[in-house]
Amino acid sequence: MSRRRSRSRGAAGPRPIRTAPPPADEPSLRKQIATRFVPAAGLLPLRLFFGGTFLYAGLDKLTTSSFFDPSSPASIQSQMAAFERSSPIAGLVRLGEPFAVAIGFAIALVEIAIGLGTLSGLAYRLAAFGGAALSVLFWLTASWSTHPYYYGADLPYAVGWVALGLTGHGGLLVSRRFLADDGAEAPRGLADSRNPEAAASPERRAIIQAALLGAAAVAVASLAVPLRLMGRTGETGVALDSPGPSGGPAAGDSPGASGAVSQPTPGPSTTTAAGNIAITTVAAVQQKGAVAFTIPFSAPAPLPAGDPGIVVRLGNGSFVAYDAVCTHAGCTVEWDAPDKVLYCPCHGAAFDPANKGAVLGGPTDQPLASLPIVVDAPSGKIFLRA
Repeated sequence: MSRRRSRSRGAAGPRPIRTAPPPADEPSLRKQIATRFVPAAGLLPLRLFFGGTFLYAGLDKLTTSSFFDPSSPASIQSQMAAFERSSPIAGLVRLGEPFAVAIGFAIALVEIAIGLGTLSGLAYRLAAFGGAALSVLFWLTASWSTHPYYYGADLPYAVGWVALGLTGHGGLLVSRRFLADDGAEAPRGLADSRNPEAAASPERRAIIQAALLGAAAVAVASLAVPLRLMGRTGETGVALDSPGPSGGPAAGDSPGASGAVSQPTPGPSTTTAAGNIAITTVAAVQQKGAVAFTIPFSAPAPLPAGDPGIVVRLGNGSFVAYDAVCTHAGCTVEWDAPDKVLYCPCHGAAFDPANKGAVLGGPTDQPLASLPIVVDAPSGKIFLRA
């Protein structure tokens, strides 16, 4: 009897097939960006490096005497004069040239503010996106002539700053006073009890944090005054985009083991009745093999006013002069006495002074620009031909 019942139950029909639930709709890219986050610890090395580098870059500009010295090829004036010839925003650079010193101070102060905000979390997103904007400015000026583009550091800095600004600090290594801002809020009860008005007004809180960050940047920048008085006014040239390697040592750098001659001739250049500009003496070049100088800002076109230059004595006893701006990334080339070449310390480009500045090696295919000179035997002086 039981067998029949079981058979009759089995004959009632096949069991229903369970179907899988329909797949959920894939969230939009905008929703994914808004809801999926990278852990703050994953970007902590980038945050510390960028913040520390920008803070150092700002202080380094303020404490380096050559950055504001118009006679130095590493000065903000010389750099802006060079940017005017190659930058896609040359018109804006030209407008700013009369205010070069003020612009240099402003850049240094902004770099300090960006560094402090990134490290402390104060007005963090404002600091991060400010770093991106400043890096884009450096890319359009200081490293625009760097080819290929991935040799320059400013564009990667800009992308890295954008990443930091989009993700926020996540509350990591940030004072609890700042946690109600930038996507890392403190517990609601704590925030409300600590400052109910600020918790109810994010715009007011953002303004207050920006003001505090500006005041902190001014306070830190003021440290440059005692550092200058104590003699920490470095002789090395500071490129405008000093956070990255795209702007390297300039003509004020101390010579290395190669015996490079990189000190510019001090003092103003003199001009002859014919308009030629005295830059050095035959004796000085014969003694050192090469002498660096700065082309005066008053030099007439087509001379590259404000650029560093270098005079070299060749093996046959003749003299040649070149614009010392490397054709790769704009660093200043140096005289390598043992190898008798002009060498760029930034990325290793080498040029042959005996062959019209031709490229011997390195990441460029453009020779150095020649400068017209006149050697006056009776006076023993070498002049730039105006």
